Amino acid sequence: MSHVARERRARIPDHRHCTICGRPVPPQEEVCSPECRKTYEDRLRRERRTRLFLLILYIALLGSLFVIFFLPR
Repeated sequence: MSHVARERRARIPDHRHCTICGRPVPPQEEVCSPECRKTYEDRLRRERRTRLFLLILYIALLGSLFVIFFLPR
């Protein structure tokens, strides 16, 4: 790396990027604005709901397979 590139890299402040829009934010923040916060929370809520639905689906599938294969006829 050249001397100029090393100096330029050293001047970039420590930061992260907003998980929604990609703008730079302080390291302790997840998002940059209230709109991004709402979008982020909606996304988390949707992911939790999807995970719960899949868990219920797996349990129902395993239960039905148990009934089909292990209960006497």
